[in-house]
Amino acid sequence: MLFNTTGLLGMLHQLQLTPTAIDVLSVMTKCQRSGGAVDMKQAEIDEILNVGQASMSRAMALLVDRGLVLRSGNGRGHRYALNPAVAGYASQSEFESEMSRQLATGGPPPILVPDYARRPPKAGKGELHAVA
Repeated sequence: MLFNTTGLLGMLHQLQLTPTAIDVLSVMTKCQRSGGAVDMKQAEIDEILNVGQASMSRAMALLVDRGLVLRSGNGRGHRYALNPAVAGYASQSEFESEMSRQLATGGPPPILVPDYARRPPKAGKGELHAVA
């Protein structure tokens, strides 16, 4: 069992993720090794979620763009890991060691929260409209 000290769940709504991206992140979180490495390819995650290659690629690209998922390699040989700031760790000391290592090299990669193009509507003020 891995533990995680991040407030990621509290800020998911601010990251403006698609439902598919949230599902992909959930699978990756469940299947991660200590420290965030995910030994699965996109196709393997898609087998679990059954969303299709195009939706899977868009969701993964969104997670990478937001900084929640780190991608290494190129072509079909991509390796994925969760950002060290949101990854699970086997122990508190492992988490502290990784964060010390990250801070020594400039800190973990940032998680990018998109800016609103305009202020969101206030609750109870007119109709809410879905945004694509």
